[in-house]
Amino acid sequence: MIAFLAGTLAHKAADRLYLEVGGVGYELAASTRTLSSLGSRGEDVLLYTYLHVRENEVSLFGFVDEEEKRVFLALIDISGIGPKVALAVLSTLQPRMLAGAVATEDIALISSVPGIGKKTAQRLIIELKGKLDTVFPAQSGEAPADTGAKAIGTDSDEHGALADAQAALFSMGFSAAEIAEAFAGAPAEASSETLLKHALANMGGSRP
Repeated sequence: MIAFLAGTLAHKAADRLYLEVGGVGYELAASTRTLSSLGSRGEDVLLYTYLHVRENEVSLFGFVDEEEKRVFLALIDISGIGPKVALAVLSTLQPRMLAGAVATEDIALISSVPGIGKKTAQRLIIELKGKLDTVFPAQSGEAPADTGAKAIGTDSDEHGALADAQAALFSMGFSAAEIAEAFAGAPAEASSETLLKHALANMGGSRP
């Protein structure tokens, strides 16, 4: 198993990148979240990886952090969800945003992912319930949360704040992909108002 690769970014496309490591070029499929986090050609990059082996295909996937990789692994562990669908989910919803949608059973948000219908969204929620707690453990030394509602913060109120902020952006007309990017770097413990201000600042304060 290849745990990670550290090398030089040789090329970046819409859904993949090429990484030069010791004179060898590796092609890695990646989410838009990972791709947008990378710099320009020639910069040093470290990516966590997953090697997917099928009967007639070997594919390598890259992730900007272990958090995204672990959510990816949880997704492909679900019957009928392959790596391409898992990447589509992570390209639309950031890992913590997905955890929030699962915790609140937000079928509409999950079904906003291209290729994911309402029935599949319902199945994802059922299958992922509790599984993401290990990815987003409770903070301050507390025991892992019993429900998905505590996966993002230290209590359900914090998660409710994130859900409220997400809903506010949806009502403004922003897409799921835009909202996922907007909450990058958001504080773990914050009110919905603070989260919304953070998201709008990331978006440049503009509305559609």
